[in-house]
Formats: sequence, C-alpha cells, structure tokens
Amino acid sequence: MSDESSERLNFRTAKPPWREILSHRWSAAKDWSLVLRDAAGDYFLLGHRGDPDDIGTYVPVPNEAPAPGLGGSYTDAFRVNVTEHVDTRAVGLPTVYGTESGDLWVSWWAHDPVRVVCTRTVHGWHVVRSHLASSLHHLVEAQTAAGNGLGAPEIMQHLGMPQRLEETGLSYRVFDVRLRETGEELLLGQEEGEGVRYSWTTSRRGEYEFCLQALHAGPVSLAALWLLRHPDQVRQVLDWAVDHQSLLSPPCTDWQEELAVLLGTLSDQERKAISHLLRDRISMLGYPVPGGPV
Repeated sequence: MSDESSERLNFRTAKPPWREILSHRWSAAKDWSLVLRDAAGDYFLLGHRGDPDDIGTYVPVPNEAPAPGLGGSYTDAFRVNVTEHVDTRAVGLPTVYGTESGDLWVSWWAHDPVRVVCTRTVHGWHVVRSHLASSLHHLVEAQTAAGNGLGAPEIMQHLGMPQRLEETGLSYRVFDVRLRETGEELLLGQEEGEGVRYSWTTSRRGEYEFCLQALHAGPVSLAALWLLRHPDQVRQVLDWAVDHQSLLSPPCTDWQEELAVLLGTLSDQERKAISHLLRDRISMLGYPVPGGPV
C-alpha cells in the first residue's frame, strides 16, 4: 500500500522540459507520465493514463491534452505517478450480530494526469478517502430511506465500479470488503445499541436460517452462540447458566403430577363429576372399583 507521508503523486522536474521528453521516450516508462506546460498556459501529455486494464470500457477524458513535441516552447515539466495504488479504509458495519469491524480495500489511480497537475494534487489517497467517506454516508442515507441496511454486498454493488473524480483527475473503486478485529474505523449506519435494519439479499438467506434454527433450539443454543461470539465471557455465561437452570433444563413431570395439578384447579362439584366418570370407565374395563366417589 502507498505511504501518503512519503509518496508524492506528482512533482515538478528540475531538468529542462526537452530533456524530460527525451528521457521519457527512451525509457518507455509505464509507471509515470510527463505533463508539460508552455508559456501560454496550455498543457501537453506524454505517456498514458493510469486506468487499470480490467476496469472494462475505456472512458474518454474531456478535453484530453495533446502530445508534446521537441520543438515546443515549454516552461515547466511534471512527472505524474500513473500506477494503480491500493489502500484500505476501516469501517464499522451494522449486522445482526452488532457492529462488525471491517476494511474496505480500495484501488485508485490518476485517470487524467493533466488534471492532477492543474489541481496541484500531491497526495491522491487523501482526496480519494474523503470522497469515499462522503459516498458511504450518502449510501447509508439512501439504504435507510429504502428501509434496508448497509453491508458488503451493497457497498460492492454501488462502489465496485470505478468512481470518477473529474475535478481532480483521480478514480477509485472498492474491490473487497474484509472483516478485521481492531483499529480506528468510520462508523456507518446506526449508533451502538440501536436496532439494525437488515437488507434481505440472497447472500444473507443462510444467516437468516441459522438464526432461526438457533431461536427454535431455545436458551441453550442461544447461550452457546453468545459464547462463540464472546469467548472472553465464559465466566459470565456460566454464572447465567447456574442462575437460570429452569430455562436451560426445565423440570420434568410425569402424568400423575400433571393430573394432580389439574384436579387441584377444579371445584368440588367438578371433581365429583370426574370421579363418577372414571368409576364407570374403570368398571366397564373389568377392573375393581373403589368403594365410593371422591
């Protein structure tokens, strides 16, 4: 990944412009392009743009600068880094399990070296990161208004294609979202403790089925799931299990106890009626009958 503190996206060269033109042509450099400015303030480009080969359809640059010639009257020459850079942005994504820490892996490049020079963009990642944060917040607002949540599928769907920053000549795209454990992060969506809206996409159907099974299995399954997500809370889970034995292991009763409890809720008249019915039924089956009604 690039080091913003040491790597410059472009810099003015000390050599005469004509020598820079020759140097670029002889070296056939692919990691940098040459931008020249003449006395009239017009710009010229020698080299290629930084668009990666796998971004798909070629997108033309408005008012693309012409190529310079050795006979031109140039006053300044700039070298612009046109390699593809990779950086990460930490985010906190709301999920059914709480806020998950993750990294957005971002690829960015200079699609218009002339515009980079005109805007004096020295550190491109700072510009890209600011635009990415703004795009994510707008995406959260749009998802919330639609009643959905924001996760990796939504981010990849909306930011996986190249995002053009025409005003600075830079482009970027998010090519991966990976979970991580710690670090400074940009929180997206709901604050901690709020309910999480969940976008029902096909990729999340498995998570839904898993949670449904865990709920059906009862408190034992939920306690095990909690311990799996929070292995450092073994003591708290054990204490809870001891204090809630009735939930984890409900007391077993036989039919006699259940019947006695039921009879205890009846009136004397209802118990006498049931006693006569039982006597008649037992007598019909050929068993000896007790002497009198209950």
